[in-house]
Amino acid sequence: MIRNLLIICFCFFGVLTVRGQSVFSGRVLESKTRVVLHAVRIENLANKLKTITGSDGQFAIAAKPGDLLVFNAFSYQPDTILLTDMHAREIFLTPKTTQLNQVTITDTSGRAKANPNAIQYYDPQFHGQPVVYQRDENLNYKGGIAIRLHYWTKDEHKKRKAAQSAKEREISEHISSIFTPLNVSKYVPLKGTDMDDFLLLYTPDVKEYTDKRFDLLPYLNACYQNWQTLTPEQRKAGDIFGK
Repeated sequence: MIRNLLIICFCFFGVLTVRGQSVFSGRVLESKTRVVLHAVRIENLANKLKTITGSDGQFAIAAKPGDLLVFNAFSYQPDTILLTDMHAREIFLTPKTTQLNQVTITDTSGRAKANPNAIQYYDPQFHGQPVVYQRDENLNYKGGIAIRLHYWTKDEHKKRKAAQSAKEREISEHISSIFTPLNVSKYVPLKGTDMDDFLLLYTPDVKEYTDKRFDLLPYLNACYQNWQTLTPEQRKAGDIFGK
């Protein structure tokens, strides 16, 4: 009888110990933008427990003061925090950055200065043609001007459109050389037809890519997070609106 009573008491106090474990909770956000981050992996190095954040960035994990928690997310710098108390808090992760190769665009419009020592401006009275003040090698004015008459014609308009198209083709080829399965697989955990569909959906156009705010890793991360919310049917490029 006494033995049974001791067993019951032991089990009772064991349940109280399990239920009495402290739980640390919080929310993971992107630094500066405060965008909530889901699918962030969290590990308690002390008890080896792991969890991930939900769609609202929230998480909860068994822990106690003094434990080390490691936060990892695709294309974000990992972060490790030391728990000093069990109050819920916000954790901020910083996106990884990368530097893209510079694209040099050559002006083929025909308005480049033929003489580096000449100073010119475009006169609106002559259809925007250059008026050049003649100067010597020391840039001292030596008298006279040169007006290069070049009237606006349909042929000239076609030439400028062709030059612009050539620039865009050059940039487009550069984009294609970056957004390949081999390169993008270094940052996005996809392969096969999934990678092909991903590239069809999210390879940027010339306007988007040449925007001064474009940054490859944050762009790929945002695209991959969006990809995870799509149904299998939506992951086919033709079914996505606005892309």
